[in-house]
Amino acid sequence: MKTLGIDYGKRRIGMAVTDELGITVRPLPTLDRKRTDPLTAIRDTIAQEHPDTIVFGLPLDHNDEETAMAREVRSFAEKVIREIGLPVEFVDESGSSQRAEFLLRGRRKKVRRTKANVDKIAACLILEQFIEENGQS
Repeated sequence: MKTLGIDYGKRRIGMAVTDELGITVRPLPTLDRKRTDPLTAIRDTIAQEHPDTIVFGLPLDHNDEETAMAREVRSFAEKVIREIGLPVEFVDESGSSQRAEFLLRGRRKKVRRTKANVDKIAACLILEQFIEENGQS
């Protein structure tokens, strides 16, 4: 099952996708919300990648309660469901951006630690967590 992962943010949206078997994950270009309509860009990505489902990272607090940002993610996901019609899942993404920054910092090769790179790696981490939690690997 091919899955699209989304790390939703107020400024940027990181995206990643699995292979057809749902085993490997690769990053996709990060969407800059000031330069592009996110629904249109996600629709275009879906047309190109053909995922079966979409996974949104849901930022929970330290008590596993939904934050204001989590409510915003759910609201955006509802728009995606209405516009696109694919099944949507959620996975706790608390700390994914910090882990992404840590991973980029630890690379031997010089990789720019831009916020766009952090967002796309965070989307990869969200997908990997979803795969792990759902026993797809």
